[in-house]
Amino acid sequence: MRIAVFAISLAYVLLYGWAWVGTVNASMDAAGRGMALGFLTVGIGATAIFVIPALVLAIANRAPKWALGLSLAPAALLFLVVMTGVI
Repeated sequence: MRIAVFAISLAYVLLYGWAWVGTVNASMDAAGRGMALGFLTVGIGATAIFVIPALVLAIANRAPKWALGLSLAPAALLFLVVMTGVI
């Protein structure tokens, strides 16, 4: 489970890196790019709230189920928000 936490965290880093590069290279005006980067920053912050404690637990090799749950929480919340039609 410990490796899964690290893999999921790496997937988040790659996803946000891809989104950032896509936003910076997109052909949009400054206001649109600023808003997109703002949403990206909020998403990174919300993900960090869950992933940083998960990584601390995984590195310390304590509570592996909690670490896995915390690392999966941002994806689950995004799925829940999208399925309820909020976004």
